[in-house]
Amino acid sequence: MRRNSVLAVAFGLAICAGVLPLLAAYYISRERAFVLERRHLADYAEWTLQRADLNISRARTALETVMSEQRETCSAADITRLQEITTATLSVEEIAITNGGRVICNSWGPMRDEEHVSGEPIPLSDGYMLRLNGGGLSDPSQGMLVVSHGEFHALLKRERLVDVLHDTPMLLGIASLSGQPIMVSGDADPALVSRLVSQQVSGFNESEVFSSRRGKDFAAFAISSRSVVDWRTDGQLWKMIPIGIGVSLALIALVVWISRQRLSLAGELMTGIRRKEFVAHYQPIIELSTGRCVGAEALIRWPRPDGSTVRPDHFIPFAEDHGMIGQITELVIGNVIANMKTALVEHRDMHIAINLSPEDVESGHFLTVVSDALKHTGVETSQIWLEVTERGFIHADIARATLTKARDAGHVIAIDDFGTGYSSLSLLESLPVSVLKIDKSFVDAIGQNAATSLVTPHIIEMAHSLKLEMVAEGIETVEQEAILVQSGVQYGQGWLYSKALPFDEFMAFYKKRNAGLEDGGAAVPVGAASGNV
Repeated sequence: MRRNSVLAVAFGLAICAGVLPLLAAYYISRERAFVLERRHLADYAEWTLQRADLNISRARTALETVMSEQRETCSAADITRLQEITTATLSVEEIAITNGGRVICNSWGPMRDEEHVSGEPIPLSDGYMLRLNGGGLSDPSQGMLVVSHGEFHALLKRERLVDVLHDTPMLLGIASLSGQPIMVSGDADPALVSRLVSQQVSGFNESEVFSSRRGKDFAAFAISSRSVVDWRTDGQLWKMIPIGIGVSLALIALVVWISRQRLSLAGELMTGIRRKEFVAHYQPIIELSTGRCVGAEALIRWPRPDGSTVRPDHFIPFAEDHGMIGQITELVIGNVIANMKTALVEHRDMHIAINLSPEDVESGHFLTVVSDALKHTGVETSQIWLEVTERGFIHADIARATLTKARDAGHVIAIDDFGTGYSSLSLLESLPVSVLKIDKSFVDAIGQNAATSLVTPHIIEMAHSLKLEMVAEGIETVEQEAILVQSGVQYGQGWLYSKALPFDEFMAFYKKRNAGLEDGGAAVPVGAASGNV
C-alpha cells in the first residue's frame, strides 16, 4: 500500500476512532437513561402498591375494631365510638353500619334517609370488599372508596391510594387485579393502562416510559414522559463523555502507532514476509573463455502490491539489523528452487548461487531449508551454490563449522566482495571456500590510475595460489573483460552481459546466449554469485 493510501486510511480510521466512541457514549447514555427511568418508575409503582395496601390496611384495622366491639345498635354511645375510631385512624374519612344493606348510621349519626350499599364489589383478601364511587354511602362526586366487611364499611378518599411523593414528573395509578382502574393521578391512555394492569411490565413507546407491579390485591403503575429520559441522558452524558474522550484518544493513539508501524520499514518488511512478496531475479554468470552462460546469481527483489519496488540496498541491511534476514533467505531459497528446478535438471552444468547473511551462517538453519526444498526435485546439491560475504566470518569457528557441513552436503562455497573487509590469506586457507568473487570496486579500477588497481592483481594471484576459481563482478566494458581473461579469471558477470532478469527472461537469455556454442572443452563452472543485493 502506498504511503499516501496508508495516510488516507489512517486519517479515516482516526476520524472514526475520534467520533465513534463519542457516538457510543451518547448511545450508551441514552440506553442507560431508559434503564434508569424504567427502574425509577418500577420503584414508584412498588411504592404506590405499598401505599394502597397501607391505606386499605388502615381501613381494615378500623373495621376490625368496630366489629370486635359489636357496635350494631347505633346508640349515642355507638356513634361517639365510631367518631373516635374515625378520628384516630389515618386515611379513614367515615365509618358506616348497615342492616340488610340499608345504612342505619355512620360516624355523623343515625341515618334517616333510605340509603343502601350499591355498586359491584371488588373482592379483596381475607373476605373484604372494595366499592368505588362511594358505594351508595357517599356522593359519587366525592370519589370515595368503600372498604366493607359484612355490615361494616370504612370510607376513604381514593387519592389516598396514590399520594406518593415523587422527584420527577410522573403519573401514578392503582387498579384491581382483574384490571379495573381504581385511581389514576392524571390522564393516561386507557389501552396503556389496561396493558400495565394486566401484567407486570416495564418499557417505553414513542412518547412515554412505564413500569407496573402486582401485589396480593392491586396492580400499580407509573408512567413518565420521554422528556424525562432526555434529562437523564444529559446527566449520564456528563459521566460517559470523559470515558468516550479517553477511549477516542486511546484509539487515535493506537491508529497512529499502527500507521507508523505500517509506514515504517519494519512493519513493511514483516508484512512482506508474511505475504511472501519477495522474489528472485537472476543475473547471468558468463564463462569468460567461451562466452557461455553457465549459471546465475539469485538477486532478491521486493515488488509491492501497488506496483512499486523497494531497493535491496534499503531493506536488506535493515532486515539484517532487525533479525528478519533469515526469514527472507528462506523465502529466496524456496523461490529459487521453485523457479529453477526444471531448468537445473535439464541443464546439469547450470549453477545457481544464493547469498547467505552472517545471521544465516551463524544459525545454520539454511541447511535444513535447502535440503527440504531440494527433496524430490532431481536437482543435484552441487547445482546450488552458497555465497558468504566477509562479514559472515566474524565468528570464524562457527562459520567454519556451518560451511563445512554445507560443503560436505555437496554445495560449493563462495566468498563475496573479497578485499573489502578483513579477509586474509590465512583465513581463506582455513575455510571450506572454493570460489572467490572479485568485488566490483576492483574491477572498476582495472586500467585506471587508482590505488585499488594495484590490489586487483594481488587478489587474483592469491586465488590462483589457493586454487580458487574466480568470478569478477560488475564487468561493464570489453576492456575489463579482456584483462580479466588474460589474468586467468574464469567467470564474470555484469551489465556488459545482462542485468538481473526475471526467471522467464533469464531462461530466454540463457538459451539465446548458448545457442550454437559447443559444450565440449569448457571447464565445468562453479557457478557463484554475489549476494541478495
